[in-house]
Amino acid sequence: MRKHSMLTTATLIFILTLALAAAGPVLAGKGKGPGIGTGPIHDLLAGTPFQFTGDVIGMVPGDGMEIATANGNIKVYGIGPVRYWRQMGVDRPVVGDNVDVSGFTVAYNGVERNIAFSITIDDKTVQLRDPATGAPMWKGKGARR
Repeated sequence: MRKHSMLTTATLIFILTLALAAAGPVLAGKGKGPGIGTGPIHDLLAGTPFQFTGDVIGMVPGDGMEIATANGNIKVYGIGPVRYWRQMGVDRPVVGDNVDVSGFTVAYNGVERNIAFSITIDDKTVQLRDPATGAPMWKGKGARR
């Protein structure tokens, strides 16, 4: 009886593995993004350009920061991973730093988000997204460094 249940279990695992492997191509591309690393916000370049200058007053979960500007506090998203900033030889912004951020304000599910394309800190500018495509520079393939 034990051999029978082990054989049944092994067969079920094999069938499930095959089913998941076959579903991979069917499920690929079903996310909200265009598949080039830009995330769920499809056309960043169709947004409204912005330029904000101010002091970082907080970090926002999901690679963002909040800055105090002359016109109020602004949240900016898409500042990139720490490893990318290290690769560029620049310290990633932290609370207290003065930054100059340019990018695009886009609507996502009815909410406007400010997506950073470049950040200048201590006279060093880090390009975060390809100006021609909006693709993140840290994604590698397809992004120009």
